[in-house]
Amino acid sequence: MDFYILKKQEKLVAIPADEQNCKEYLDNGYFYVDKVAACNEKSALKRLNGRQNRYLRALWLLVIPVMIFAWRKLSH
Repeated sequence: MDFYILKKQEKLVAIPADEQNCKEYLDNGYFYVDKVAACNEKSALKRLNGRQNRYLRALWLLVIPVMIFAWRKLSH
């Protein structure tokens, strides 16, 4: 089942992927974050957190070698 992840201030909610239901949330001040496939709302929120962690790890894997390279170039 697909879920829309929506956010209002610091609160994340997962709702079934239904256009009308999503529109009601958007009208109440929520904004769209992502769409994930999961078996329930709790799993949908966990999947979103897992995706964000993967992005951060990938970013660090790119940043660290660049920083080491720059440090070596500047120190010589």
